[in-house]
Amino acid sequence: MVAITANYLDELKILPRLAFLCQIILTWKVCLWFMTLEDPTTQQSAFVSLVTAMLSASFALWLGKEAKTDRGGYSAPIVDRPNN
Repeated sequence: MVAITANYLDELKILPRLAFLCQIILTWKVCLWFMTLEDPTTQQSAFVSLVTAMLSASFALWLGKEAKTDRGGYSAPIVDRPNN
């Protein structure tokens, strides 16, 4: 039963998606915090820039990883085309 559950969770990729959702929520909260500051310092601006850049980078890595994963064994048929 445990092996079936672990395999099922792995196929659905619930944990990476949940982690990415948490990262999105935390980035949103950092942006909201920054917008409420009266006079933000350069350190605070750099922090928000770093957090948003990390979200963009992790999203790009996640999309690259998703594109490389197996989609159930389906592969496009190979079609022979005549040379023109």
